[in-house]
Amino acid sequence: MSAWSTWLPSSPFEWQFRAPAAGVDAVRQQLLSVLEDCEGFDVDRVRWRLHTAECAEELWLLRDAVFQAVSTQHCQAQAVQRINALVPFFRQVLPARLLTQV
Repeated sequence: MSAWSTWLPSSPFEWQFRAPAAGVDAVRQQLLSVLEDCEGFDVDRVRWRLHTAECAEELWLLRDAVFQAVSTQHCQAQAVQRINALVPFFRQVLPARLLTQV
């Protein structure tokens, strides 16, 4: 018996990574593409939040942050147009009751 086995648990912790649900990565890429022509610290923070979102519901809730970034860089009308164009992608991964347009 090694010295390590005296303080290690009998069944070591196993990481369990879950793959995102089907379609989530496609929606994530669409949200990121909305920010392609935006730059700055706040936009980079939104991108990071999009990359770390684990489910479609989180991405849906991040629409506001994406909207704010686009409206700051361009205009509110452009932000509304871009966010509303994302709704068809969300229809594939979210229940209809969660979908509302800006």
